[in-house]
Amino acid sequence: MSNDNNRFTELCTGHVLNALSDSEEKEFQRLLAEADEAQLTLYDELKAVAAEMATLAPAEQPSLSVKESIMQMATGVADNQSSKRTQAPVHIMRWYRAAVAASFIFIFTSIGLLFYSQSLEEDMRGQSQTIAQQETTIELLESEVQRKEELLTILEAREVDLVMMAGMENTNPNGYGKVVWDKQGGRALLQVANMPVVPSDKDYQLWFIVNGQPISAGVFAVDDPQRDNFFKIEQLQSDAREGAFAITMEPKGGVPQPTGDMYLLGNM
Repeated sequence: MSNDNNRFTELCTGHVLNALSDSEEKEFQRLLAEADEAQLTLYDELKAVAAEMATLAPAEQPSLSVKESIMQMATGVADNQSSKRTQAPVHIMRWYRAAVAASFIFIFTSIGLLFYSQSLEEDMRGQSQTIAQQETTIELLESEVQRKEELLTILEAREVDLVMMAGMENTNPNGYGKVVWDKQGGRALLQVANMPVVPSDKDYQLWFIVNGQPISAGVFAVDDPQRDNFFKIEQLQSDAREGAFAITMEPKGGVPQPTGDMYLLGNM
């Protein structure tokens, strides 16, 4: 009987691994038809093991080591059938399936953490962009506040001259501007609007013209012609009661004497 059990175990293992010849397969089918309850249990368990291994590697044939592992499992089960016919295989299957389940849980958890990490990184990038935009807005507001404070400081001076400037017909007919000048403090604030954007190799240059002699009052550039542009003039002291302010376009950094086209002009 033991030999029959060993033969059944051997053929059963080969059957689940698709490793039997035609004659061996016929022999196994004959033994299977006469199998007792313990042999049928062994057959079911070996089929389950082979099926789960095929799930893990569906594109590959079972390796020699896998076949040997199943053979050893089957032999162990057969040797212990007399005392623990169902406990040993059930224990093996439960451990194996638990390991497989744990592996899948680990994989899905890792994938979930990966997607969560990517989502968190995207949120952080979005927040960083928002913060950068807010910082830029704050800087613009601070600059605007500073310009207004400078304007108020000049307007609070005891004597202030306001010189209105108009655009030149042939270069900038829609342009306009003004100079708010604190003569005593030697400070002035220039406001211009509707001025063309300055090329990268050019600057606008402000001139104070007294007795026909132009005096440079600084250079500036216009980046946005759609809004008013303010520029602070630090040193502009004069006791002149008559004169004019003019703006020309000059090479980058300015020149000692005006050479370019005039864009704005205003008389005191």
